Amino acid sequence: MIILGFIFETLYILIISGCFIYLLNIVSNSRNGWHYLKLDDEKLPLVSIIVPTLEEEENIAKCLASLTTLKYPKYEIILVDGGSKDKTTEIAEEFGVDIIVDENLPLGWIGKSYGCHVGYLAAKGDIFLFTDADTEHTSDSLRITVEHLLSTEAKLFSMFPYQKAEKWFEYLVGFMYFLSYLGGGPRNNINNPFDKSAFMASGQYMMFTKAGYEKLGGHMAINSSLVEDVALAKLCKDKEQKLFFVDHTKLVSTRMYPGKFIDFFRAFKRAIWGGINTLPHWRVMMIIMWLIYCLFAPYFLVLSIIQPSSWMVWDFSVGIMVNSVLYLTWGIAYYLYWRERGRNNILAVIFYPIAMAIVITIILLSLLNGALGNSVSWRNRYYSTKQGKNLSSSETGVKTLRDTKKKETILTKFNQP
Repeated sequence: MIILGFIFETLYILIISGCFIYLLNIVSNSRNGWHYLKLDDEKLPLVSIIVPTLEEEENIAKCLASLTTLKYPKYEIILVDGGSKDKTTEIAEEFGVDIIVDENLPLGWIGKSYGCHVGYLAAKGDIFLFTDADTEHTSDSLRITVEHLLSTEAKLFSMFPYQKAEKWFEYLVGFMYFLSYLGGGPRNNINNPFDKSAFMASGQYMMFTKAGYEKLGGHMAINSSLVEDVALAKLCKDKEQKLFFVDHTKLVSTRMYPGKFIDFFRAFKRAIWGGINTLPHWRVMMIIMWLIYCLFAPYFLVLSIIQPSSWMVWDFSVGIMVNSVLYLTWGIAYYLYWRERGRNNILAVIFYPIAMAIVITIILLSLLNGALGNSVSWRNRYYSTKQGKNLSSSETGVKTLRDTKKKETILTKFNQP
């Protein structure tokens, strides 16, 4: 029994060592900052801001209020609605933005990607910004990001907005993104076009040059992906195009799931399966190691209290001290990651095993759901977990997208008075 305990504890220490070697590698290679190329107003390109929506009446007013007051000389806002039954489009009309309503979701498409694609077809700009309806933008954000995009000569620029939280389950977002941070890899590697093992982007803010977007194939190239942002980042790296990702900023903020826990649950149940199938397997293994560490830490802490360590060099008090430190270190690592990226809750940090128990449950349900090939749902649309399939549209009246014909239809609606 002592030998078994020794092996178990040794494995625990090895896992922790591997976790922090990997994390230190990410932190030490994540020092890319902002680049500025000051341009006169007349030299700034026209930007098309594309906002896909579906049932967003609670969010859209704040988003459009911030977008319509941007301090940028030339931009258009195109809202593409997927057929909302609430007041999303009515509210949007009050802001004088261009609105396209397209309820048809072609077979093989995910709703958000299709909305982005429809917006692209109507866009007139030389730069495209795809952003979510639950985002709020500071007045100088667009100018800063456009100048950054042009100065880095990136084909895709993305940044991770500051995440707001009020309800208990909203604080779980940070834990999900901590795992995503581990899966994406070091920022220097992400921003190196020749390192294909590291990539990350946030669909809440994705900016492309028109030439770069079209060279990648746009959202059409990843139309069935459950995580369109990560899929586009991966596509960018696969084609050795320059990707630039800033993993935290307060230029843009968001409150993703202000409604109910079920919204949070469904969103991440969908995203986890898509992410696992997109990220490199060895980086997924590093996420698993951090999950194992999270499970082991409270177990060994409790074990050190109720019985002495099986390691003869540890007495009772040393065992408690060491395991307390190892327990707290996981929480501290998470806190240091999240403190500039989103609102923190000290109780969630201290009692992280409780929060992570919910997160791990969602992960396991997502894996089981994906392994069984079941569909996932979002806003009354159902998507297959099998790549290239889409269950959202009915079997009748569904036509394959033909860009030229579809563009004529969209522009006809778009230009109506």
